[in-house]
Amino acid sequence: MRVASETGVRRILFIGILAAIVLGGVAYAVYYFTTGRYIVTTDNAYVEADIAVIAPKVAGYVRAVPVTDNQSVTAGQPLLVIDDSDYRAAVARASAAVTQQRQGIGTARATAAAGVSAIGEAQAQLAAAQAEAVRARADVARFATLRKEGWVSQANLDVRIADAASRDAAVARARAGVAAARSNEQASLAGTGGAEAQLGGARASLDAARLDLANTVVRSPVAGTVGNRSVRVGQYLRTGQQAMVVVPLGAVYVVANFKETQIGGLRPGLPVTLHIDAYKDAEVAGRIVSVSPAAGSRFSMLPPENATGNFTKIVQRVPVRIALSPLPAGMRLVPGMSVEASVDVRD
Repeated sequence: MRVASETGVRRILFIGILAAIVLGGVAYAVYYFTTGRYIVTTDNAYVEADIAVIAPKVAGYVRAVPVTDNQSVTAGQPLLVIDDSDYRAAVARASAAVTQQRQGIGTARATAAAGVSAIGEAQAQLAAAQAEAVRARADVARFATLRKEGWVSQANLDVRIADAASRDAAVARARAGVAAARSNEQASLAGTGGAEAQLGGARASLDAARLDLANTVVRSPVAGTVGNRSVRVGQYLRTGQQAMVVVPLGAVYVVANFKETQIGGLRPGLPVTLHIDAYKDAEVAGRIVSVSPAAGSRFSMLPPENATGNFTKIVQRVPVRIALSPLPAGMRLVPGMSVEASVDVRD
């Protein structure tokens, strides 16, 4: 009886286990054909952010660093201050140059105005000389008639002829004076234009000097958290030298590197389910924003050249950018965290 009883129990257990396996297989098959085959998943995914590299636009010694590592900052908040003594002096020199050029323009304009007056005076002298020349020629004609009739001597006529010649010479000199005055006016106008151009250059130099002075205070371009701060007070920074970074933790996203065999159904707008390694029991929703125009290997420092040497086929991965829905309370994501991303590619 005991043997028969044990055999019956074993048979029941076997049938139960077999039934469980069959039911599990059926359940998996139903899940796969209805849902699972439409899900593409990768664990090659990471939290990313558009990290702002902080570097000065002007060189100099650091006078102050009003922030510390891991400090939250707002957009426009000062992050470091470069000693501005040299830049203030440059602004003063540029301002003095602008003042000097303005005075030069005033002198040039006064000279040009005097040239206009000189032209008027020269033209008046020309008109007077021409009138005298006309009178002198009339005297010559009148005295020539009187000489023929014997009323005046040849000497008197010669005097009138000489006077007419002198008046004609005066007209020529007056015309030359008008031409010279006009030439001086053109030179004055050219000088005024040159002075105005120099003033424009001086103003541009002043604007550049003021901009450099303003750039001695380096401000945060975004709101975020300070990280990788390598600058200290008294340190000399070159233009463009990295001093720290600001990480916009409020604008993180995920980059998932799917295999090339998985991206056929991926497109912007598809929903994504994300599991963050740091939060095992949490699930974050997202959506695909864009798919990279090339495999990640094409953007590496040394892209592979498959046309040379021996070829070994390697499955490529294509980066996909994923935007995050609002995070659960208490969840804090930072760039570099590992993520598992699953996408339902059904229409």
